[in-house]
Amino acid sequence: MRLLQKYRKWIIKGVCFVLGFCLLFWVAQRLLSAKWLDRAGQTGAWMEFRELEPDTVDALFLGTSHTYSGIDPMYIYENSGITSFALSGPGMRFDLTYMVLKDALKTQKPKVVFLDMSSVHFDRQQTEGRIHKVLDQLPLSKEKLKFAFHTDNDELSTLDALFPLFRYHSRWEMLEQQDFQYAAGSIEAPVWRGHYVNYRVAATEYYFYEEGRKDGECHIEGRALECLRKIDQLCKDEGIQLVLYKIPAPTWYKLQSDGSAELAEEFGVPFLELFYCVDEIGLDPATDFRDRKNHLNQYGAEKVSGYMMKYMQNNFEMEDQRGKNADWDQDLILYQERKAEIASGAVA
Repeated sequence: MRLLQKYRKWIIKGVCFVLGFCLLFWVAQRLLSAKWLDRAGQTGAWMEFRELEPDTVDALFLGTSHTYSGIDPMYIYENSGITSFALSGPGMRFDLTYMVLKDALKTQKPKVVFLDMSSVHFDRQQTEGRIHKVLDQLPLSKEKLKFAFHTDNDELSTLDALFPLFRYHSRWEMLEQQDFQYAAGSIEAPVWRGHYVNYRVAATEYYFYEEGRKDGECHIEGRALECLRKIDQLCKDEGIQLVLYKIPAPTWYKLQSDGSAELAEEFGVPFLELFYCVDEIGLDPATDFRDRKNHLNQYGAEKVSGYMMKYMQNNFEMEDQRGKNADWDQDLILYQERKAEIASGAVA
């Protein structure tokens, strides 16, 4: 007891120093970390998602850039009153997808989770910068620690994965007003529900459906299969219907589709192969893509979103919340205004 009293002042100073250091570290990391606040930015999408009232999202769409390009949740709400959100990232592999879903379910319990299968044969994670777009939005967890200590990206160190400040500490020369606004919590969240509105048109010369794949494999295995099984089990544990699906893109192969169908049968869940529905959806490769590679533009996104909206209406009991949900109704007005500005070329 005497010893404690003797060193009490030093203990208090030590605790205050540690707390002060942690606070400064957190502020510096929040300020210096890269921000993706534009319409396709992961930071902006997660800001918006975390501001939603708990248990107000009926459907989650998970996947890669195909998802945030091809699914427009506000278009779905505008035409049906169904609340949904697209939580996705560029080249997002299924291990990150599992982490995203687990974190999302802390505040939302959707009736259905739609999982796009675009990354089914991704053998390695995407570039370090793309990983940060998703990983930096997720809080520390057992899964994040496992990911950080077993990263297979040579450019991404464990410290960088856990603490973005180590990666972006030299960004101070590039700081802009939005960095300080974000650090102060004064930036308004977007109203896109994770979608990327883009009216660029680039006619593609590819067919919607490829007949083969160079490696000749259709079975899903390894890390992808392990993570997909974890996603399926998490949905079953939470009483959520999982639906596997594939947004049409010219880089998709028939054998990949066959493997996805086999997996859906194993899980006992639906698989929506939208390549078989392109005529019903009305997709046109001359007008509905924004690049020659594989991403849908707004014209294509509205067609695919309309199809998915009808699927939900026919297979799930989802309340039409238009006129009942003030937050979504207000954001819908902003969404319509900003989408019109983009369409007219007023916003790049």
